Amino acid sequence: MNRSRICILALFFFPLFASPVTARTVVTLSLEEAVQRALEQSIHLQKSSLDLAQAGYSASRLWSEIFPGFSLNAGFTFLPSTPLFTDPGFSFNGNALSYSLNFGVSLSLNPSIRSSMRRIELAYRSQLLSYENARRQLEIQVIKSFLTLANRQENIVFLEERLETARQRLAQDQIAWQSGHLSEIAWLNSQLSLETARYNLSSARGAYQNALGEFLAVLGMENETDVIFSGTIEITPVLFDAEQLILEHLPKRPDIISQRQTIERLELSRNVTAHSIRSPTLEFGTQWRGGSPVSGPRGGLSDPFADNITGSVSLRIPIDSWIPGTRQNQTIRAATTELEKAKLDLQNTKTNAKTQIRSLILNLGNTWESLEIARLRMQIAQRTVEATEVGFLNGVVGHQELEDRRNDLSDARQRLLQGELTYQSLILDLAAALNVDWKTLARGLP
Repeated sequence: MNRSRICILALFFFPLFASPVTARTVVTLSLEEAVQRALEQSIHLQKSSLDLAQAGYSASRLWSEIFPGFSLNAGFTFLPSTPLFTDPGFSFNGNALSYSLNFGVSLSLNPSIRSSMRRIELAYRSQLLSYENARRQLEIQVIKSFLTLANRQENIVFLEERLETARQRLAQDQIAWQSGHLSEIAWLNSQLSLETARYNLSSARGAYQNALGEFLAVLGMENETDVIFSGTIEITPVLFDAEQLILEHLPKRPDIISQRQTIERLELSRNVTAHSIRSPTLEFGTQWRGGSPVSGPRGGLSDPFADNITGSVSLRIPIDSWIPGTRQNQTIRAATTELEKAKLDLQNTKTNAKTQIRSLILNLGNTWESLEIARLRMQIAQRTVEATEVGFLNGVVGHQELEDRRNDLSDARQRLLQGELTYQSLILDLAAALNVDWKTLARGLP
């Protein structure tokens, strides 16, 4: 059954299970439109985009790591120093009122600043990788859901045909039974076939509607919407050399890149820690003070304004971090240990990635062989049903035999549909494993 026929039939069977109260809207949805809607509606992607923007803002302003610290203070002594309970007792001296203004600049230089800047840049690259990977994963998830729903929709059409056939058969058998040309057992079997077909169709529709509701929620569409799915992944044989793909695409996998970034981040963190507690730190400071005279007021706020400025430079050289066993020394050793563990994790990630790619390519080959068998099986089942129906009309074949052959055809159709969906899912999984566009992979890679 071609896709155009599926869409036409879908327009007819959708109203059958529409709500009698709420009118349902029928829309045609393409694969690309579904992906675009999901990307626009994803709250997770929107939050990740905000994190990416913040990381980019920090990465474009690395000068903030060496920007000096500025401080401005203002003070006013409204109650000069005076006894409260002791002699000579409390007294307010207005001539002792004073005020002050302080402005300071400080700068601290340490070799860890360079590693800190690189760590900020790495944070931006990591966030960018996370955002792009989230987009790709969402795209693959939406495509899988799209194909699954299209597959279920097509299966419902098949079940509709099966139900209609069972109804026609029941009408014919009823006439034959009433005229005495059909046994009661055959008549009961005909009724059972009809109810079984109705049950299968009802169950398939219920599962489809539940899955459709979840899919529409991801796309931000109204739940009272029926969808005709337009678009698919072409099912064509693709032959790949697993080792060649591993050699070419393994370094581009997001999990490999992410783990390498983790190693780089831990290296920078270790450098920052080591330089912070081992390297000398050069500190500059300048302070300006203005207000009441430093020698003490004689007329309170009426005293003339006076100011002074000071400057200092100091070099701090840590010693304890060089002594084995100290807390600072253990901190550096712990950072080195975490770095070594991350390198081992990278090896494990590479091994798992190679195994996954090899397994997906092997499964693609096996699934394609199964698909060819499933197509041939359905063709044979179709011809068998046609021949059995002729035999049944001629009285050569019994009712149970005809029903068994129809069940074989239904099973063959469902297995073929499931096999096609499995093959398409494997294409998407392999595209994600290689970090390539699924359309390019479906064409067999250039």
